[in-house]
Amino acid sequence: MMASRNAGAALLMLALSGAAFAEEEEIWSPYDRFHAPNEDCELVALVPAPKGAWGVVGHTCNRLNGEPVGSLVVIDALGRRDTSPVSVALEAASDRDRMKELVQLLPVPSGGYIATYHSRDEKAPEGDSGPASIAHVLVRHTVKGARAEAFNQKVQQALLQKVGASSFIITAEVDAKSRLIVAASTPDRNDRKEAPLWLLRFTPDGALERAQRFDSTLKELGLGWYVLNQVRARPDGGLFVSGRFETEEPQDVPVLALDAQWKPEARFNRPLISWLTGGKADLELSLIAPGPGGSVIGAGELVQGEVRSHVVRLTSGGRLDPAFKPFRQEGGSSVPRMWMGPGGTVVLAQDTLPAVDSPEGPSRAPGLVRLKADGSVDARFQAGLGAGLRYRKLAAKEAPESEGFLQMVAVMPDGSVVVDGRFNELAGQKVTPPLRLAANGTRVADFQARFETVLPPKKQVPNATTSAFFKADGQSHFIACSRKGGVTETFIYWMQGNAWGHTPSCAIHLGGSGASPGGAWQHCDARIRKAQAEGADCVETKHDPMDTRQR
Repeated sequence: MMASRNAGAALLMLALSGAAFAEEEEIWSPYDRFHAPNEDCELVALVPAPKGAWGVVGHTCNRLNGEPVGSLVVIDALGRRDTSPVSVALEAASDRDRMKELVQLLPVPSGGYIATYHSRDEKAPEGDSGPASIAHVLVRHTVKGARAEAFNQKVQQALLQKVGASSFIITAEVDAKSRLIVAASTPDRNDRKEAPLWLLRFTPDGALERAQRFDSTLKELGLGWYVLNQVRARPDGGLFVSGRFETEEPQDVPVLALDAQWKPEARFNRPLISWLTGGKADLELSLIAPGPGGSVIGAGELVQGEVRSHVVRLTSGGRLDPAFKPFRQEGGSSVPRMWMGPGGTVVLAQDTLPAVDSPEGPSRAPGLVRLKADGSVDARFQAGLGAGLRYRKLAAKEAPESEGFLQMVAVMPDGSVVVDGRFNELAGQKVTPPLRLAANGTRVADFQARFETVLPPKKQVPNATTSAFFKADGQSHFIACSRKGGVTETFIYWMQGNAWGHTPSCAIHLGGSGASPGGAWQHCDARIRKAQAEGADCVETKHDPMDTRQR
């Protein structure tokens, strides 16, 4: 009975710590992994919308107060906000997530969306996830836009119970049966890659259907893991998993196949491992997508003798597919992004955009390339794109080597491409991103995704002048929270203001002669409540940790 009670208490504490990441607006402070506190929204993802709309935009907004801006916004084919009740409901339901950093936005075939977010709480677990940020929060929205709280809670509890209190999501995927697949781990304290690596699958209603230690699977294959990049569902219920999986030889295996039972698929894995450990080829794949007939398409780099390719296709037997023409990105540019389009087409984005025109030749890359299903370049799309995307320096003070970049590219079912990033020219014409390109590569002139809100104005939250932890008397106050291990966190309540407009303001002291801005008094109150929920002992003290005379 005592063991059961202790287990229940531990689970409650895990739930409290996990829920804290979902209420970040209450504990926001300017320095909490917050690189640009007051800048506009950043477009992160775009996925197809249900019938009646065109797409759902996922973005991260650096706004705490003021107008509400939903994390997810439904737009029409010209980038304008859709104002139907369902679309407004989705935006309103995602407003509470606007202070988190969106990582992935996944459409669910049966309806609705799943979004994962990176927490800006400085105490959130840290880890590696390949090309993207790790996620701490997963939110599903129903087909009507509302938050599917029962589903979300089931997933959260499963992660806490199976993976642990410090778990994070490396990557997520939704298969054709609307089942959520998650790769999760915990911080690797010593950077020895000994942390557990879990694969979990959830039914459409959020029940845990399968949980498997993938690091144990790797050991069965004689492999270790350095980083995991992507998990992609196959039509047969199996998976392709990409990353850097280490062999005993000085060679990495970039992708592995699991069958419908999530067992290693020998017909794919053995030939691939044998080929790569033979020393005749070096293959890195950061991005993958299932192809026809059990094949997998990957973007990265293949070096085989003097042959270098950046996009290849592997057959179901783990060998290079001779029917697919390998693509090479000329000009010293890599391929950091890849999207599958209709009919087996592939859209690629190069990593940088030149600030000036290069001489005629292979280095004059257009920023985007579309491949046909056989790997050959789609001449029709490239002709419409013309000279492509460029970044022209807007001010003389910019560094001569400054370059542009693409931060988001999405391929829609109609074959059109939406692209956002740091660029201001397309085919010699001045443009303002994001842009939509038609299936033939030409610009859709009237498209301009905007972030003006359609939600009712939200009342400004005033800076608090009282606290739940002391009686305000016009003087500074100090609340010290002691944690296990001797760590003390002191919250300093000042009457003066700070650079972010909070008067009175508060700060957080962990040691030394400095303290981090904590926002307004209500933000520090929320942090203290969170610390207490995590087991800290918090009391008011007369000791000012910033006063060197008291040390």
